[in-house]
Amino acid sequence: MSQDGILIFSGVVSILFMLVGIYGIQQKRKFSKKMQAMHKITGVVVDFDIVQHRSEENTMEDLYFPIYEYDWSGIKRRLKSNSSRQAEPSMGKTVHILVDPQTQDAICLEDEKSSQLVLLIFGAIGVVALVLVILVKAGVLS
Repeated sequence: MSQDGILIFSGVVSILFMLVGIYGIQQKRKFSKKMQAMHKITGVVVDFDIVQHRSEENTMEDLYFPIYEYDWSGIKRRLKSNSSRQAEPSMGKTVHILVDPQTQDAICLEDEKSSQLVLLIFGAIGVVALVLVILVKAGVLS
């Protein structure tokens, strides 16, 4: 592949990364609006599910999905995290649960923030990569 082909490919990949970042910003805005109507309560890590996952090195790894317990309208409820951890979660750790009073749907604020952060990091990597591609094409970097 020629140098121009590599630069074009790199530019396209960096733009895709930036699009992921833009999606993350949109999700963050949408979540901020949705959060205004939700009630913030305290939850606690009470358990976790373990899922075995094949790693890139073709070995089996455990992924941990925390289970949070919270009290809503005098009823104890549980919420399984949609975010995995590579280490066993700390039992008894306090988290913030957001509950929609209309639908009773609940989400963990910390889980939501970490997933948004990952999307924003992808976007930042895309911006840096595109700047590098432009600098290489302009002859500033070789």
